[in-house]
Amino acid sequence: MKLIIFCLFFYFQSTYTEWVAEWMTPIQDEFDNVARRSNDAIGLKMFNDEELRMVPVTDSYEAPTSKNNDFIYRADDDAINASLRNKLENTLQNAKILANTLQEQIVAVSVWENLLKEAIVNGRSGTTAVTVTTMGQAPRSYTIRDSAWTLCDGIIQYPSTSFNVFNELLSVPKCIGQEISSRRDPCVFSSVIKYETVPIQRQLEYTEDDYLCLKSSFNTTLAQYMSVTRNLINETCKNGLIRSLTDNIMECGLRVMSEYTFYPHRGSTASGLPLEYCTERDGSCKLIIAWHISNTTVENFEFLKNEQSFKKFFIKPSTYIEHF
Repeated sequence: MKLIIFCLFFYFQSTYTEWVAEWMTPIQDEFDNVARRSNDAIGLKMFNDEELRMVPVTDSYEAPTSKNNDFIYRADDDAINASLRNKLENTLQNAKILANTLQEQIVAVSVWENLLKEAIVNGRSGTTAVTVTTMGQAPRSYTIRDSAWTLCDGIIQYPSTSFNVFNELLSVPKCIGQEISSRRDPCVFSSVIKYETVPIQRQLEYTEDDYLCLKSSFNTTLAQYMSVTRNLINETCKNGLIRSLTDNIMECGLRVMSEYTFYPHRGSTASGLPLEYCTERDGSCKLIIAWHISNTTVENFEFLKNEQSFKKFFIKPSTYIEHF
C-alpha cells in the first residue's frame, strides 16, 4: 500500500513540475526581455550623461616616436626662424629706404632755405632791411636792394600791418633820415674760412699768422688750413674779405649779429622763393645770423624766425659762448 502511494506521489509531482515549467517559461522569457531592455536603457542614459566617445584603434595607427617629435619640432623652429629673418630683413630694408628718403628731403630743404637766405642777404626779388650789432659799437641800419647797400643815418620805418604788404608805397621799409650809399658792412658775412699761415722764408723765430676769409655766401663748413701761403689765401678767398683774427676782433669785437627783415616783391619775381618762411604779421621774412669769433672758437647761429630771447642774450658783454 505504501509503495502504491509513493508511486502516485512521484507521478503527480513530476506531472505538476512539467506543467509549471511549461506554463511559466513564456512568463520567464518575457520577464528576461523586460529586464534586458531596462538595463540597456540605463546603460544608454549613463553613456549619454557622461558623453563618452569611442575612439577606434586600428592596426595601421602608430603612436609618434621621440625621433618623429624632434623632427617636427626642428621643422617648426626652422619655419619660425625663417619667418623672423624675413620680417627683420624687410624692416631693415624699409628703414634704409626711409633713411634715404629723409636724407633727400633734408638736402632739398637745405637747398631751399639757402636759396631764400641768399635772396634775403642780397635784397633780391625784394627789399631787405638789416641791423648790424657788434660788441662795443652802436647798431647800424642798412637797406639792401639787388645787392646794393644803403646806410640809413636815422631810423628805418617798417610796414606795421599785413593789409598793406603789397602796396607799393607801404610794403617796403623806409629810412626816416638820410640815406647814404655804402659798401657792405665789413662785420657782416655768411661764412668763415680760417687760415693759419707760417712765413715762407727761413727765419730764426717763426710765428703763425691767423687769417679769416669772410665769405658773403652761405657755407656749411668752416675750413682750417695749416702752413699755407698768402697766395693760397688770395686764390681761395677771391670773393671774400681777408682779415686776421686780431683785426677782426679789433674792428667787430668777439660777437657780431645781423638781423635781416626781407620784404618780397609782389609778382612772379619772388614766386620761386620759399615764402612759407615769411611768417611775420607784415608778410616779411626774418633771418638772424650771429657769430662768435675768437682765437679759440668760431661759432655760428642762424634763425629763420624772430628769436627775441637770443637777441637779448647774445650781445650782452657779461654772457659767454659756453652757455650755448
